[in-house]
Amino acid sequence: MDPKCFKRSIILFPILILSAVMAGCSREAGTFSRNQDTNNWSRLLFSWKGKDKIEQKGNYAPGTYPVDPLFTDFYLAMGGEDTLGPAISPARYFDSYTGQYTESSLMVYDPTQSMSTRFKLAPLGVDLGVKEGNQIGRVNAAGRIINGYFVGAEFLEVYEDLGGARFVGRPISEAIYNSDKQRLEQYFENLGFYQLSGQTKIHLLPYGAYSCNRNCRQPETIAAIPSRQPILPDSFLRKTLEIGLPFVGKPLTGLHIAADGKQEVVFENLVLVADPESPELVDVRSITESVGKQSQNLTIPQTSALNVFVEIENGLGFNVPVYFVEYLESFGGMGIAGQPISEVFSPEPGLYVQCFTNLCLQFNLNAEGDQRLRPLPLGAEYKRREYELARDFYASQELGSIEIKVWEAKTFVASSDYQEIHVAIFEEGKPLQNFEPLLIATMPDGSQRKAYLQPSDEYGRSSIKLAPIDAPNGSLIAYRVCLFGIDESQICVGDNYLIWDAE
Repeated sequence: MDPKCFKRSIILFPILILSAVMAGCSREAGTFSRNQDTNNWSRLLFSWKGKDKIEQKGNYAPGTYPVDPLFTDFYLAMGGEDTLGPAISPARYFDSYTGQYTESSLMVYDPTQSMSTRFKLAPLGVDLGVKEGNQIGRVNAAGRIINGYFVGAEFLEVYEDLGGARFVGRPISEAIYNSDKQRLEQYFENLGFYQLSGQTKIHLLPYGAYSCNRNCRQPETIAAIPSRQPILPDSFLRKTLEIGLPFVGKPLTGLHIAADGKQEVVFENLVLVADPESPELVDVRSITESVGKQSQNLTIPQTSALNVFVEIENGLGFNVPVYFVEYLESFGGMGIAGQPISEVFSPEPGLYVQCFTNLCLQFNLNAEGDQRLRPLPLGAEYKRREYELARDFYASQELGSIEIKVWEAKTFVASSDYQEIHVAIFEEGKPLQNFEPLLIATMPDGSQRKAYLQPSDEYGRSSIKLAPIDAPNGSLIAYRVCLFGIDESQICVGDNYLIWDAE
């Protein structure tokens, strides 16, 4: 035999044996048979990177369980504990199927389905109430559109390695940057992905820990519960996707009230703003000069096919390289960038910059690919100069010298139980007595409940009991506590808690 053929035989033999075993193996509930789509299973077993420890471990941490024999092969085919996390419940029998929770999923065996689809992952992402975003207008990075949502290269490879729509499910959101947890997240029907800032590794969101009752939860997973609230209001999200996520950059702040009274979100490369009276009309704020980029004197047109002259007044203006113009047109053109305020200049060898009213572009000869031409990250400087000087009353929890602190008696409360909200009011560290704050709780349907608390006592404290809220398991109840001044000013601080019914 040819040595090369012999070598290939050694490599292929165990793969063929495993495939044959999987195809012929039959457990009590009928896990695998020769009629199943064994190609999918074989591909999953050998495609997922880093599957060097997919065997079940003999010692189980508190709150974890052995994987039921019914699900063993499916669990291992999906990458085992390294991918789906440990099992956090025993197998449970529902109306027509058997399920077992892992940290990141709910494995399902449904004997009523065809043989090739009896094993699957439940669509927990749909049950989480993730709000559908908008179809991205332009593909500005490597990836592709799936089900109307853009899946970037950072998630696409893992999506395909785990079986794509067959096991991960279809995407149900755009990728969003979670500034609280400093990570990029994207939700799919059955699994959720996230990538921490500055890292390349992709992790799975703990869908299973979130969906299972609180007895399934481990302390380390509570802090990693997927976000249920949109990071941006709908109008700001639409504008962000319309311009393009890579162009806008990651958000550096949440929605806040700027010094001029407008709603504002600061991003890495630019700032979006809206008038509170017309919150649906989101525009780009002019920030370039406010962060120290000085405008230059207007100049005359250059006779070159490599430039486009933009007239500002009286036949004078600035010359913009065609390359810059074409790049900007991919993200909304001058309507997003604003008018130029300078010619192209070189602050250092190999780097060329041109500023517009809303942003600056830089062309870096030492960079590669799409990193060569990109916006300058002016957002951080704007945030330092402007945002940190503005008073966002809801976020800072302070107005003048008065401070409000709030906390709940229970982080999770059953729909049949009362919740108690505690409040403490201080001025320059001293408790304030006889203040009557107003509590405003927002229900899952968007309605609000309002109630005044009892006057604060000598320690500046007061509390109120909220009647049971008949809401679905996992509902987030947001609330605010506000004080009102004589001049109709108000001080508010907000928080939230979960409705959670243990079985």
